[in-house]
Amino acid sequence: MDKFTKLIVLSEQESLHNLTLLAQSIGINVQQQSKNAVLYGAALKSGVLLAYPYANSDINKKGLSPELQYLLHKAPLFLFQAERSLLDSGQALCAGIRGVIFRDEQLDRVLTALKTMMSGQLYYARRIMSELVDQMLQQQLLTSQDALAVPDNNLLTRQEKRIIQLVAEGARNKEIAESLNISAHTVKAHLSSIFRKTKARNRVELLRWLQQPVRQDVPSLFRPV
Repeated sequence: MDKFTKLIVLSEQESLHNLTLLAQSIGINVQQQSKNAVLYGAALKSGVLLAYPYANSDINKKGLSPELQYLLHKAPLFLFQAERSLLDSGQALCAGIRGVIFRDEQLDRVLTALKTMMSGQLYYARRIMSELVDQMLQQQLLTSQDALAVPDNNLLTRQEKRIIQLVAEGARNKEIAESLNISAHTVKAHLSSIFRKTKARNRVELLRWLQQPVRQDVPSLFRPV
């Protein structure tokens, strides 16, 4: 996302909120408005980032509150004044909220958070970001494994199909033998047959064969039994 050019801090107090003053101190173009002014006002221009004071009921097991959902449709936003024990940062991140500034955040961390989010970046603890990336990688791995499905045709025997599935999962000959309760010599014999039938010269070419589009004469995918 591009950099934000304006920050709107939502606050009901008449005097400037501390967050507004901090934003001003580092040269951010900031304005303070009430929630109702933004909720019921005109559409916001692009480049605006909202700072939303978090209340405990804004995010729960059912998701975001209607107010928070509506504001997210009007402009990107982050949460501030949040209690660590009452907010699931991972849930906030997955809901599209760009960051969280907790109530007990040190001043230097608040300034870093403001600079980071105004530059267009997300602001979350490294652990939260790492967990999300891990989930994405796991999902990608599962998708890749699904793509390596063995065609359900008469070219290969059931045992050969099982062996190909294990090869696709990265198993070596000894591991395949242990998994199928056969000897390593038998595994080698099956692999030789598989290479001959698929015209693959090695495991890499066998995996490429698996990734080829399913032919019209192959109606379904192999399901292990």
